[in-house]
Amino acid sequence: MILNLPAATVSRHAQDAVVEELGPDRCRLTLGSWSWPALAAGIGRFDADVEVVGPPELAEAFALLALRYARTAARPPGA
Repeated sequence: MILNLPAATVSRHAQDAVVEELGPDRCRLTLGSWSWPALAAGIGRFDADVEVVGPPELAEAFALLALRYARTAARPPGA
């Protein structure tokens, strides 16, 4: 996937991932996880726009998490 962040910033927090600089404010991040939703959630910690290069299962995981987070945000606190 592509993150809209400098590679140096991502590298400090990427642990065992591979980070490749694509420009001053873009990098490719390659990493794994035990599930697609876990991978998508982990990528969310970078607080940046993300471009999913593949596979489609990862894009689907981002969509699933987006629905879950939207439902959570729509509920009143304590409901």
